[in-house]
Amino acid sequence: MSILVTGFDAGHDQVNASAVLTASLRDDLPQPLYPLRSQLHFAILPLSASDLREAVLVQIAVCQPRFCVFTGQARGRNKVHLERLATNLRDFDSPDVAGSQSRGERIEPDGPAAYWSTLPGQEAMIEQLNRQGIPAALSNHAGNHLCNQLLYQVLHWAQQNGSGMACGLVHIPPLPIQVRHQWPETPFMLLEMSRAALAQILLVLVQQTGASAS
Repeated sequence: MSILVTGFDAGHDQVNASAVLTASLRDDLPQPLYPLRSQLHFAILPLSASDLREAVLVQIAVCQPRFCVFTGQARGRNKVHLERLATNLRDFDSPDVAGSQSRGERIEPDGPAAYWSTLPGQEAMIEQLNRQGIPAALSNHAGNHLCNQLLYQVLHWAQQNGSGMACGLVHIPPLPIQVRHQWPETPFMLLEMSRAALAQILLVLVQQTGASAS
């Protein structure tokens, strides 16, 4: 059993909360995740619409995951959100690192309008996080930028290839340093809370599916 956890590169910004979180888990795994350390694989993906699909498929080929847990930062949100849906739409309100700013374009020309997340146990994950004092909720909209594109493209690939791999997206608030230097009015979450949230999500995932943690 293998789990791929990803974040996004900072791109033109100095910090991306999802990259910081992913690197932090990779380099300093929380103690509750020690039983899973040989099954966890971490990757930072490019903020590039044209390069994203190939970059994540390379990681999938390397570790052959049973689950993909993608993370992305969500400016303006004050909770950890698990996304229910990925839509077949690029409508960027800001350009990617290559300067591309798609407006109203399909991600996959012949793909369906949307895919449901296939990550199991999301309701149980939300309940567990809130019980532990971590604000969390389900979300019906992953945005129309690269987080949504990533989830849609991987779900589409899994559908087209008959893969049993399950995928989901976790949106986290920005970090305090981003509020100080970039977005003074936006909500934020401390890195330690984001780390605890991802650890619990991964633990519930394993428990809900009966996957081995050894």
